[in-house]
Amino acid sequence: MKITAIVAPSGVDFGLNAAFKIVCDTLTELGEDVTVVNLATASDGAMLPFYDGGNSVLAHSTMQNLRDADGIVFAFPAYFAGPCAMLQGFLEYFLDENHRSVMQGKNCLLLAISQNGGERQALETVAGFVGETGGYDVVRVSLNSSAASVVESHVIELIERQTEDYYRIVRQGRKYIVARSRPAGNNWELDLDALTPFPAAQAKPATPVNIEDLYEKHSLNDISARAENDINKITSLFAQKYVVSDDNLHKDKVVAAPPIGSGVGTISCKQLTASLPHYFNPQLAKDVTAVVQLEISGSGGFEGYITISEQQCEFHEGTADKSDIVVLSETATWMDVIRKKITAQKAFMMGQLKVRGNFVLLTKFDQLFNKIP
Repeated sequence: MKITAIVAPSGVDFGLNAAFKIVCDTLTELGEDVTVVNLATASDGAMLPFYDGGNSVLAHSTMQNLRDADGIVFAFPAYFAGPCAMLQGFLEYFLDENHRSVMQGKNCLLLAISQNGGERQALETVAGFVGETGGYDVVRVSLNSSAASVVESHVIELIERQTEDYYRIVRQGRKYIVARSRPAGNNWELDLDALTPFPAAQAKPATPVNIEDLYEKHSLNDISARAENDINKITSLFAQKYVVSDDNLHKDKVVAAPPIGSGVGTISCKQLTASLPHYFNPQLAKDVTAVVQLEISGSGGFEGYITISEQQCEFHEGTADKSDIVVLSETATWMDVIRKKITAQKAFMMGQLKVRGNFVLLTKFDQLFNKIP
């Protein structure tokens, strides 16, 4: 997948370059091929000139990058509730008949930052351009440098999360159909035709659903009871053979846990994770050397890391000095991942866990371990 990221810098940096770098770095870490286009140096190191209606040869390479991209990022400062003049000048190139189809079907991330407000209105302006040229305005990042600095941790996390959402949308090929409006006198009214995907005659009345009937029909309570009974039987079976308590788990030492890592009673998330080396597939890890840091939150959460080297796998408690990938997840989601109820990659795509670092390792994680019973 290819992403073309366009930045329109200004004379005064409100934090635009830092925010733009976070977006590009996040996409790169997720395995995307990112091409950066700086409009200040897009034309042989000089600023791209304003469109004059003639043959836009100077914009050809930039437009070709956009045409070849699977997704586009626009990052720009906002002045007086509008995008900067450099970006507005660039958008005029799309008036050229040779470039009118460039945006067709492209999913776009829009990032606007202001010093004293107006970033939301500027985003609306650029979003309108994206829609009119056939693109999809799918993620908007709105920043105000007077409210919070881009280098603050919660702002960085916000940008990373929204960029991850954009990555999922591009990967899954989702498209958003936005209802358009049309002028009616001095007011704006909704274009109902844009909201009606099928003729009204084909519409069927919705049938109300009773939750109690649904549970009874599918025997959901019975399924839950059977599953709980099976878990209790398995737990009791291994409790007779193995006894592992948290007192035996020492920080920065390898944990030699039994296959399921059970104590008397409930299997903890930490114990289950500690048992992963017993389900490791060394034959699939010939070229894999990695440190996977785990930050599991919620009830029964913990911090630990998995090392994979020379076809050997070990689990450690605590924080690694250096990691190749960091996985952040709730306990319930992580339990589902290591029990193969959901793949790690799918959990990420659904927004159920977060990743920092080498995203490729997450795709390999599902292959390197067998299913834990």
